[in-house]
Amino acid sequence: MKILVIIPSYPKFSGVDFHRLWIPHTLIGKMGIEVSVINEIDSQSDEFIKAFDFIIANRFISKTNDTTNLIQRLKELNVKYILDLDDDYQLPVWHLLYGAAREKGHKKQIVESLQGAYAVTTTHDLLAKTIMAELGQPNVYVCPNQILPEGQFQFKPVSLDKITFGWGGSITHFEDVLMVHDSLLNLYKNDNRFKMVYGGYDGTDHTSSAIAGILSCKGTAPKEQFEIFPAKDVLEYGNFYDFIDIALIPLRNNRFNNMKSNLKLLEAGFKKKAVIVSDVFPYSPMLKHGINCLVVKNKNDWFKHMNYLINNPKAISRLANQLYKDVQIYHADEVARLRYSVYVALFEKLQNQLK
Repeated sequence: MKILVIIPSYPKFSGVDFHRLWIPHTLIGKMGIEVSVINEIDSQSDEFIKAFDFIIANRFISKTNDTTNLIQRLKELNVKYILDLDDDYQLPVWHLLYGAAREKGHKKQIVESLQGAYAVTTTHDLLAKTIMAELGQPNVYVCPNQILPEGQFQFKPVSLDKITFGWGGSITHFEDVLMVHDSLLNLYKNDNRFKMVYGGYDGTDHTSSAIAGILSCKGTAPKEQFEIFPAKDVLEYGNFYDFIDIALIPLRNNRFNNMKSNLKLLEAGFKKKAVIVSDVFPYSPMLKHGINCLVVKNKNDWFKHMNYLINNPKAISRLANQLYKDVQIYHADEVARLRYSVYVALFEKLQNQLK
């Protein structure tokens, strides 16, 4: 079997390209499937395209906004593509990128790409069922996100001066970060035994500076209790976890967030960090309060759980060790084998259809 993977910025990667395309297909390439990587196929010759059994892309099959014509061309060439989707196919109006996405017609392109695909791979059952129910795509397979525990995600024992909480993420999570502000403010005013680290800070971005303001409570945090970890590229951002003991994972409960993957939980787990996490899908199926995490069910729980870990530091390693064990099913090798089996099944199905 020969597959062609489209990674627009290759040899560089976005976060999605790295986790959903590069890592799994690098591993699949060691399992007997011939894998090639290219930036786009719109400009490629018919002969080049016909050399592959499947084309793999994330979100859009066309990278030049010519989705309708490209799908028709692939159909005429009798070349199938598999589309990977890692979150909701439509942005809510409150999303930071909604205006730009609407202007570029992203939703239409994603929907066309999903409906025209031979099959779709996605992160969990809820998103899979949504795609099938709302878009009529019958062939959807769950291939969850994974972590390859080497390099930036290799577990490294650390010894920190203070119990250290951390939040890391993009500027699109501004509203989620607001959820922890009041609890942090209370702690800063009354306890000097902890520290807070903001991972992903970009001093040139207004929203990033606003997030720093939330996490430092607008300067309430003493200098020795608040620190920033600058934004890094996708090959280095995981090193942020080496500077914290406990990851804070706040997430509002809404459709768009429910369609996300559980990647933040996996990152913290493989780095053997304790987590305090919102009781929200996609995290909730894996959460065992007091065993592998501390679960937040209301806004007061952030302070309650952070205060508990400051006063019971032995619980940090206990929770972290159990979460580390629980996330091993998401080891990149395991998930790559699952994705490999999906591709083999689709290939056999295709061969039978051509007989």
